[in-house]
Amino acid sequence: MHAFTHTRIHAARTAELAAEAAAWRLTRDAAPAAAPAPAALRNRLGEALVAAGTRLMRPEQLPARVQRHAV
Repeated sequence: MHAFTHTRIHAARTAELAAEAAAWRLTRDAAPAAAPAPAALRNRLGEALVAAGTRLMRPEQLPARVQRHAV
């Protein structure tokens, strides 16, 4: 049971890091090299990253049979 929980936590963290890296890559590739990104784009990107991180940090609901054994 412990290994299963650890694996899920590790997988969630890996997915979070991959999503953040992809967002940064998309932003960097979309912006021209000479001009900084407009403030509105940076704000929207920041809000999206915060929302994604918040969703990933929420505890996942365990199936009912697992909850019964855990109590």
